[in-house]
Amino acid sequence: MADRDIQDSITFIAGLTVGTLIGATTALLLAPQSGKRTRRELARKAERLGDDAGERLRDARDEASRMADRTRSETRRLARDARRKVDETSDRLSDAVERSRDRLRS
Repeated sequence: MADRDIQDSITFIAGLTVGTLIGATTALLLAPQSGKRTRRELARKAERLGDDAGERLRDARDEASRMADRTRSETRRLARDARRKVDETSDRLSDAVERSRDRLRS
C-alpha cells in the first residue's frame, strides 16, 4: 500500500512538471507582453513551481519513511505476538503430552 502511495505521489509530481512545461510554452507563444517580461514572469513561476514540487517530493519521501517505520514496528510486534503464542501453545501441548503419559502409566 505504501509503495502505491509513493508511486502516486511521484506520478502526480511528474504530471505537475509536464503540465507546467506545457503551460509555460503556451504562455510564451500567446503572451501579449514583451518576450523579456514574459520570460522573467515565467522564470519566477517556474522557480516557484519547482520549489513546490521539491517540497512535495520531500513530503512524500518523509511520509514514506514514516510509513516504513510504522510497518517495521508493526511487523516486529506481530512477530513477537506470534512467537509468544507459539511458545504458549508448545507449553500447553507439552503439558498435555505429559498428563497423557501420566494417565497411561497409572
